[in-house]
Amino acid sequence: MINQEILNQFDMLYEATYFDVSKYVICKCSKTDDVEDILQNIYLAVFKAILNNNKVTKTYIMGIAKNKVNDYYRFHYKEKIISLLSRKEDLDTIDTIPTEIDIETNMLDKFDTELVWKYLKNKKVIVFKVFYLYFKLELSIKEISKCLNITESNVKHYLYRTIRRT
Repeated sequence: MINQEILNQFDMLYEATYFDVSKYVICKCSKTDDVEDILQNIYLAVFKAILNNNKVTKTYIMGIAKNKVNDYYRFHYKEKIISLLSRKEDLDTIDTIPTEIDIETNMLDKFDTELVWKYLKNKKVIVFKVFYLYFKLELSIKEISKCLNITESNVKHYLYRTIRRT
């Protein structure tokens, strides 16, 4: 059974590493549709490592990220996603989900966000990466140029030109 201590440890590691891990994955991905799948596989592996009482550090998580990106593209297929709530005794964790969620506002926000990302997915991969790093991870233009190995003026060009066209 998953206890609160394990969930707290996972949450703490997730918060501490998500920014760096997602930055790494977006910079290494060749397909933008794969980013969320790879991130999910990474954090599933982290959760399993915590359950197995492994010592999980940021370095350990970055190693998992590197391996998951390599595996994902080496085999050209997606791993089956195993629900964290697949065992009967783990269904108790559903009760810990907050009920004070404004579903209507969340749905509208999600719909708007999906429209923007759908539009960006039809653009060049580099444009999607620039937008993801700038708006989702909130990197500066200088950081994006270093991460993607392009000039700052190219980053600005991709951002501003795409914004004007939308």
